[in-house]
Parts: sequence; C-alpha cells; structure tokens
Amino acid sequence: MRRAGRDLESTTDVAAVELTSRTLEAAAAEMAARLQAGIRERAAARRPSPKSAAAPPPSAQQSVQPAPGRTTPTGGIA
Repeated sequence: MRRAGRDLESTTDVAAVELTSRTLEAAAAEMAARLQAGIRERAAARRPSPKSAAAPPPSAQQSVQPAPGRTTPTGGIA
C-alpha cells in the first residue's frame, strides 16, 4: 500500500511540474511577443514616413539662381 501512495504522489508531482513548465513557457512566449511588439513600435516611430522619404530635401529641389546682374555659368572660360 505504501508503494501505491508513493507512485500516486510522484505522479502528482510530475503533473505539477509539467503544469508549471507549461505555465512558464506560456508566460515567456507572451513576454517575448510583447517585447517584439515594442521593438517594432519604436522602430516604426523612428522611421521617416514614406511621403517625406520619397521627396528630396528642399535645398536639392531648388535650382541655383545667379546673383542679380550676373549670368548663369556655362562651364566655359569667360
């Protein structure tokens, strides 16, 4: 009878360990998912929006204007 009691106790212990293990694995998976979501959110917040990334900066869009009274240089010797 003693042996049956020990077997039942060890079976209960194994079941408890397995349940604890599954609980910890689920909690770890949830924490990892939250961490990854936070990383993605921060990366998206730092990334420039597609509209502003597609347009060159205003200084690159403006053509160079010669000073008043001068002509546009042509690259030749004056």
